[in-house]
Amino acid sequence: MENYIREVAVGKYTDIVSITAPASAKYGDTVSVTVKVKNIYSFPLNIAVTGRYNGVDISFSPIATVPAGATYSFTKSFTMPNKSIKLDVWSSYWVDYVGWYQDDYEYVNIALAAVYKGTITKKELDYQDRWQAFPLYNIPTGTRTRVRITGRNDMTTTQRMGIYWIVKAPDGVTIQEYSAWEALPYTGAGSTHEFIGGSFDLNKVGTYTINAGLLMNPAAPIYVDTYNGTLCTVKAAVPPSEFASFGIAEYNKV
Repeated sequence: MENYIREVAVGKYTDIVSITAPASAKYGDTVSVTVKVKNIYSFPLNIAVTGRYNGVDISFSPIATVPAGATYSFTKSFTMPNKSIKLDVWSSYWVDYVGWYQDDYEYVNIALAAVYKGTITKKELDYQDRWQAFPLYNIPTGTRTRVRITGRNDMTTTQRMGIYWIVKAPDGVTIQEYSAWEALPYTGAGSTHEFIGGSFDLNKVGTYTINAGLLMNPAAPIYVDTYNGTLCTVKAAVPPSEFASFGIAEYNKV
């Protein structure tokens, strides 16, 4: 996302036309910045771009000879510190036998992006009238069940958590796709929230799979934990024996 400059002034011979930088970045991310500078003098100029953030001085590449009226791009990358920063940028031009003259100045702010953290703490299937951790094995066909997934907020601030999962039968057919965001009140730091989907039937023999993800930041959802694997295995139900009701009323000993 382009982070637009705050126009302070136009230099005597150079004009910082734009600064392209991310509006935010996570701690440790590589931040790439492009500065476009126009030569507003009537002759070619040797132009350089320098900057400063968080007390660190940086130089952009390259130093270029820019024709009169032309615009040139200068680039630099650096590692985002663990704080929001103001990036100051200066353009300079070279004067023979004198040196570099600092000319135009602009700046952008780059916010420290939140690092969202959460954990799927429980993955459960409703079977035999109780919640049991999955994967489960050898469930008889014809069983009706539900999925419950519990997520924990591992951040120090309250977060709104969401869930997404898709359940597939042994033949690859989707039998349930579920998504939800929790309603107020949202989940506090270190606390958990349960998501329960609707019921569905296990009618096919073989392995059922689930692809599930815990999310945060509804405006731009981010997966903070996932599970992709076996939900359960299903076996053919054993029909009742035709002799199930057979009994001996009495017998005589000879």
